[in-house]
Amino acid sequence: MKKIFFPTSNGVVIHRDDKKVISATDCDGQKRVLSFRERNKIIFWLFPFARGVQFFFCGIFGFFQSLMLSFDICNSQKIKQKDINKYYTQKLIIAVIIMVLGVIFSAFVLGFLPGKIGYAIVDHTGSDILRNVVILCFKLLLFLLFIGALRVFPVVMECFRFNRAYEVLLENAWIDKQKRKNVEKQKNIKKSQKNRKKTQKNQFFAVFSQTNRDTEPNFLNYLVFVFLLDFVVVILWGVDFGFWLNLGVDIAVFVVCTSVGFEIVNFLSNSPFKIFRKLLGIMSFLVYAKPAITHLETVKVGLLELNMLCTQKEREFMNDESKKAFSMVYLQVRNKLQNVGITDKSDADWLIATVLGKNRAEIKLVPYVTEKQYQDIMKATERRAKGESIDNIFGFTEFYGLRFDVNKKVLTPRMETEILVEQVLKAEKNFKNATILDVGTGSGAIAVAIAKNCDANVSALDISKNALAVAENNAKKNGVNVEFLHSNLFDGLKRRRKFDIIVSNPPYIPTNDIEKLDKNVKDCDPHIALDGGEDGLDFYRKIIAQAPERLNVDGMLFFEVGKGQARAVKKLMLANGFEDIKIVKDYNKIERVVYGKRK
Repeated sequence: MKKIFFPTSNGVVIHRDDKKVISATDCDGQKRVLSFRERNKIIFWLFPFARGVQFFFCGIFGFFQSLMLSFDICNSQKIKQKDINKYYTQKLIIAVIIMVLGVIFSAFVLGFLPGKIGYAIVDHTGSDILRNVVILCFKLLLFLLFIGALRVFPVVMECFRFNRAYEVLLENAWIDKQKRKNVEKQKNIKKSQKNRKKTQKNQFFAVFSQTNRDTEPNFLNYLVFVFLLDFVVVILWGVDFGFWLNLGVDIAVFVVCTSVGFEIVNFLSNSPFKIFRKLLGIMSFLVYAKPAITHLETVKVGLLELNMLCTQKEREFMNDESKKAFSMVYLQVRNKLQNVGITDKSDADWLIATVLGKNRAEIKLVPYVTEKQYQDIMKATERRAKGESIDNIFGFTEFYGLRFDVNKKVLTPRMETEILVEQVLKAEKNFKNATILDVGTGSGAIAVAIAKNCDANVSALDISKNALAVAENNAKKNGVNVEFLHSNLFDGLKRRRKFDIIVSNPPYIPTNDIEKLDKNVKDCDPHIALDGGEDGLDFYRKIIAQAPERLNVDGMLFFEVGKGQARAVKKLMLANGFEDIKIVKDYNKIERVVYGKRK
């Protein structure tokens, strides 16, 4: 079964299979989420036409049940219970009044009044077809006026806003999905130019089989369409069998309209052609109102919670109102970061995972967080939104499977630097009792990662005593033995001391480019670890010029380089007596590592 969505006056209720999720906003403006197992069995979804009848009558019940459920979960902790009861009692009274008015309206205004007006305009001697058209026009006009009049009730307008919010999210999701498909199609076309005609033919026929959403038709949209369809069929048919027989026929026609209407709306809403979906939107404008951010976010939370319930078999149902649903917290963090231009969702993952003491894969299994965890997550999110890096917020980072303490006195190790470590570890196997030197060690990440994964004798040097203190602490915490030296490049080493491998990730940002860096880099990492001089190559020149005297026979020199610098560094190495120079790309296909052998 696909998702079934019901908007309410303060949130949404979404069903799928035996799962139900309620996402609503309470009197304090706080989002509340509950999820539980639905016992009612849906039996006709696989049977065309029969499913439409069930969708209508079960939907009416489900809609009013959803209204009550969304009221129930929104108990405020700041407002007195007496005021809460008054608030929701008013909503319930208004809902009942609207329902009663709907019944009266259907019986009198839509049933009795249009017929009288029709016969007043076109009497018994006139054309039956013309009279029926007049009755239909008046009935449609009165129906539109009635739905429009309901908009004076704030409860109804909120319901319409949540209804529209759901449609907006579905349409945006469909557009994103189509963009990804188009990118894949373009890649496939470039790869298979010889079969281009065949590919285009397959794409033409494939468009008829794809669907744009994983949901049943929007219930309110469907409800409006069924009434409109029933009006058209009954009035234009215009057969008179007498009052009681007419009543029975009208009921039978209405049931048929609930069935046929479902199939029509289902086709339009799932059509791959935008014009059909727009047509449905035009017919459903009466139950739409422009949503605010709160409406969109509330619906997003409900969809996210349902998605996690359906994809994680062991996931707990969120049925404790005193705790905050993970889906709500996750979306809140994502939105706060996106509002300041941080669009990478991994930031939200790392923030939450670190506070909860879990890895990124585990956090999606968490049904809820405690109040303290929530406060800690939001404090960390505030710092990240102000530009502070995640590593500095928590004071540590992960590198090559190890944990390293970091602060503003050392450069935070980046993921691409792991490629440099991998290349050094491969080369170390070619030496017996290898000696390795890490020049400009900073946090000690490179030296510690190498020492942890091989039996070489590892040394590391840095000009900063503060950095060396951090590096020594990281080596101790990770249980490795690294010799740390205070030195400006090779100046502090004994004259005759040599190594089999020298590795370095020196500063390589051109001086004028430092101000253009992301705020979390330029404000959180020490400039001494970033500034590589006018062209970013100052330290490469110095290290390459001195390295041959510090390398054993067949010794190797390894560098991490910035984007676009690999060829220049290779040229410097060739000019200073290195051979067999190789360039290795990183995960983004950027030339990141350069290494060669001393002649």
